[in-house]
Amino acid sequence: MNFWDQCIEKLKTIVNSKDFERWITPLVFVDWDANTSTLILGQKTLQAIEATERNFGVIITTVASGIAEKTVNVQYQTQEDKISSLPQLGLVPETQQTEEIEVGKNALGLRKQLTFDSFVSGTSNQLAFVAAQNVGENPGKNYNPLFIYGGVGLGKTHLMHAVGNRMVERDPNARILCTSAQTFMNDFTEAVRTNNYAGFDNKYQNIDALFIDDIQYLCGDKRQTQNKLFDIFEKLVPNGKQIIFTSDTYARSLKDMDERLISRFTSGLSVEVEPPELETRVAILQKKSIVQDFDLPEDVAYFIAKNLKSNVRELEGALNTVIAFTRFSNKQHLTIEMAREALQSILVASTAQLTIERIQGVAAEYFKVSLADLYSQSRLKSVALPRQITMYLCKELTNSSLQEIGDRFGKRNHTTVIHAVKKIADLRSKDKDLNYKIHVLEQMLKN
Repeated sequence: MNFWDQCIEKLKTIVNSKDFERWITPLVFVDWDANTSTLILGQKTLQAIEATERNFGVIITTVASGIAEKTVNVQYQTQEDKISSLPQLGLVPETQQTEEIEVGKNALGLRKQLTFDSFVSGTSNQLAFVAAQNVGENPGKNYNPLFIYGGVGLGKTHLMHAVGNRMVERDPNARILCTSAQTFMNDFTEAVRTNNYAGFDNKYQNIDALFIDDIQYLCGDKRQTQNKLFDIFEKLVPNGKQIIFTSDTYARSLKDMDERLISRFTSGLSVEVEPPELETRVAILQKKSIVQDFDLPEDVAYFIAKNLKSNVRELEGALNTVIAFTRFSNKQHLTIEMAREALQSILVASTAQLTIERIQGVAAEYFKVSLADLYSQSRLKSVALPRQITMYLCKELTNSSLQEIGDRFGKRNHTTVIHAVKKIADLRSKDKDLNYKIHVLEQMLKN
């Protein structure tokens, strides 16, 4: 019995049979990733997805989180995502055209609810937000490609879809393809297997904009696929066609990626989306609660935001949990005590995460420097390099923002941290000895 089957059994005991048949039965299990606590379910149309999320999204998330014993991020995708990997690789599958007409008759893969209006911007994502808006208004001109990178659940995919939706607003006939790196690989593999390159080329080149999510999955022994993406890039960008990539890391940090592609990734604008700061986390919770027609007290919003700093998905999962807890308990008003009870297991797990102080202590001992050296302004190589490595590890292993990291290193600003992170990422790819030392430190910290 897979994870979704377990959820189904539990949902049967909660949802009445009529609603179960209407809302739960049509859902198709796509994937369950225990490492990221992500459950992906399929539905026929975007309209059906929105209706399911609106009526039973909280219950499904709550049940899944209860079975997994941690907050689960439930994602939905249309059946078109499966159609796109079939041998017939037209830009828009014929059976989907009438269902997608509200988004754009030539747009495939866009989720119309992911717009700039529904995105909460703050210090952590301001540059990415502004850049995405600019691309939406002027596709193929200023920032091409736009490379958005950052951790899981921080809004990269949201911004990518928002650009597409803005383009469709401006031009309903815009030909946009929004897909994942995995789908791109599946499509190309199918084209090779069936010798149907014309269909593949038509889908990925006869368009005005190409958006590919999670480009890091193209890393590794996939040279033929990487070469094909390079060819597509060279045909689209010079002709003013917009490309957007999202990734979990900076382009130069992608391992086993064709250097020509990395050069193209960095030829436009690269913007990072960081974990949201406290005020943005509170704003996200308040905005999401309004969408669910739930009165979230400000003190509870701050309580959740102060305790959960990882990403937007974690916040949404926590909010869904407290909403379900409140409704199932038939309580009229949510309090901090109730939220603490509802989120007990999540809060316990969050306290076990690595801290900046812990990383600083281990790194100082390993490099035989003092904590005072890490905080100091000394530029001696024997101090500066360990300090930069420690900043790099803090960025990689914690959910702290760049400014939070800088503050813990003698009140340095976020640009200093950015410089350190990029420098160490670059050195690590070239210096085997340094890479080994960092690897040893990572293992020490994780164990």
